[in-house]
Amino acid sequence: MMNGEGYKDPTADKAVRSAAKVPYHIREVMKVLNQVAHLCGMEVTAVRDLKSGKTWRGGESDGKDSSGRK
Repeated sequence: MMNGEGYKDPTADKAVRSAAKVPYHIREVMKVLNQVAHLCGMEVTAVRDLKSGKTWRGGESDGKDSSGRK
C-alpha cells in the first residue's frame, strides 16, 4: 500500500490486512459446520458472531454488526 506521496506505507498495509483477517474461532466454526452440512448435501455460507455482531460470509466479514451498521 502506498501513501499519498507514493511511498510504501507498512502501517496502513498491516492495518488493512489485520482488519480483513478472519478470527481463528470463526474459521474453525465455519470449517466444522461445512463438514457437517456437506454430509447432507448443503453448504454454510454465513455465520454471525453473537458477541461482536459481525456477519462472516465465506470466511470474510461484511463489516456490519447485527443491526446492519458498519
